[in-house]
Amino acid sequence: MKIMDLSEASFIRLLARLNTDPVLAGEEYEKLRARLMYFFERKGCRTPAELTDETINRIARKMEEGLEIEDLFRFSYGVARLVLMEHWRDPKREWDQLDQRLSSPRSDREFDEHRLECMEKCLQALSSEERDLIVKNCTLDKNGKEEMAKSLGLTMNALRIRAFRIRTKLHECREKCVNGW
Repeated sequence: MKIMDLSEASFIRLLARLNTDPVLAGEEYEKLRARLMYFFERKGCRTPAELTDETINRIARKMEEGLEIEDLFRFSYGVARLVLMEHWRDPKREWDQLDQRLSSPRSDREFDEHRLECMEKCLQALSSEERDLIVKNCTLDKNGKEEMAKSLGLTMNALRIRAFRIRTKLHECREKCVNGW
């Protein structure tokens, strides 16, 4: 994602839209920026400041093009979601995530290993039929799932419900195990 610079005129127009008093406009700008930063941080973005700047730049450009925005904060979240989707589709992102994982503190890796151990423990706690169903359900394509449903004497909807219940059971087991660490 290429970040474009914001012109001074666009930035002044954005501040004026936030508040007519320059001091209050600056405070409102900082609130908007903090909210957007929090949004991107909560979504697990590695570069929330960069994504926040891009969001603000796009909002300012839309205002410069003459778009009338009633609720600037609500509009900013809509733009932020679009920026986030572009970020998720960016092929460089996968490398950034790998770099982040490799450079993370050992305690994070230990916690991830513990979560994996919990998942394995919870899978082993399932009956062999449940374990077989959930593993196949996660790995088969649509045709394979249809064949599996037929072989079990189930409709596709019944198979989905059964798989959902098993996933719920796994999730609850894993959460108990992880939280007890």
